[in-house]
Amino acid sequence: MLKNKSVSLIGFGKSNQALYSYLKKKGIDPIIRVPTECNLPQNAKAVVGGDYLDAQEDFVFRSPVVRPDKINTNGRIYTEIGYFLENTGAIKIGITGSDGKTTTSSLIYEMLRAQGLNAHLGGNIGTPLIDKLDTLRESDLCVVELSSFQLFDIKPRLDIGIITNISQNHLDWHLDMNEYVSAKKNILTNAEQVVLPYGLFSKKHLKGKKITYFSLDNLEPYMEKGASYVYLKDDYIYRNGKPLMRASELWLRGRFNLLNFLCATSACFDYVSVDTLQLVAREFKGVECRMQTVCTRDGITFIDSSIDSTPTRTLATLSALEAGRVVIILGGYDKGLDYSVLKDALLKTRAVVLCGENKEKILPHIREHKRIIITSTLKEATQSAIYCATDGDCVVLSPASASFDMFENYKARSRAYRQAINEILDKK
Repeated sequence: MLKNKSVSLIGFGKSNQALYSYLKKKGIDPIIRVPTECNLPQNAKAVVGGDYLDAQEDFVFRSPVVRPDKINTNGRIYTEIGYFLENTGAIKIGITGSDGKTTTSSLIYEMLRAQGLNAHLGGNIGTPLIDKLDTLRESDLCVVELSSFQLFDIKPRLDIGIITNISQNHLDWHLDMNEYVSAKKNILTNAEQVVLPYGLFSKKHLKGKKITYFSLDNLEPYMEKGASYVYLKDDYIYRNGKPLMRASELWLRGRFNLLNFLCATSACFDYVSVDTLQLVAREFKGVECRMQTVCTRDGITFIDSSIDSTPTRTLATLSALEAGRVVIILGGYDKGLDYSVLKDALLKTRAVVLCGENKEKILPHIREHKRIIITSTLKEATQSAIYCATDGDCVVLSPASASFDMFENYKARSRAYRQAINEILDKK
């Protein structure tokens, strides 16, 4: 499709870097378009500066963070993952949602692998899949995490389309909440099977779909012919009235993680056995930077949940921790979200340490708290949190914000937090 066509890449992040390598192997020499100087491949054709969005090539591959309506072109606009999904013949399982999509995607991948199936994990989770495009078989399964940025202008044909949940997110990029929800719903349009939280959307929008609903509530009173149901009842996980396992078998803690497991189970039931579901439940330890225990020192447990980039994620983290025994480090890059929802949960913490560009936006919602500390750097915040904590407490980095005010991504923020812990504790 791209042969003998002009191609450009707008932005040169991880997905377009992988795409560049793929295209070069195909004998295609794309133009890289970036707003400022950056580290580009040697001898690469490039447009740098103010007119980088004026892309008159036949095919324009945008970085997911670039809105397509900002690009001046008559060509076809793609993303790396959109092109991959359109051209692969493998089985495609797409996952999106405001929270939990990384954990759910990872759970699905681990379930498929534990069953002995040839599965691949990628997309927004950080691993571009384009380099696998020419080697995948029809029996391979691709588990693809998709953000609203990636779904904004595509309605991919999927074997299974999944939405974990929807709450406020990325309102610094989307025009409003309606546009954000619309982008998320694109994952359902051309999916043969859909997996959804019970009650998320009206059934009239799901006509002709094979549907599986999941919920932490007992769905038996609501079950209707033609749909499947995975739910919690009396500490057991059920599917369509049949018990699968005890919820207490999960290694992961927190109701939000149980919900992620129910969602993953809903997607995998046609591919894996109950024994495999139980095995993964007992052995899956979670994803990087999501409620990971860093260490325990002097009776204080340090928890890294740097991936918590929204208030709802932070609420989920706090719900899994003992009220009154938490010192939380909060704040970062502002995505235009409502932080008032955090008020009640934060008032139950021992102390709140604010750090990041949005700290003044969070502060008005917690002025009633008896102990608020405002800091300038993450190391300073970590030092202050340690000072506030006592034996039996936990210090948790759960920012409720993105990382881009100070760090490249949430993983870089995590590394800085862990480094600060080590440096401070080593001096004690």
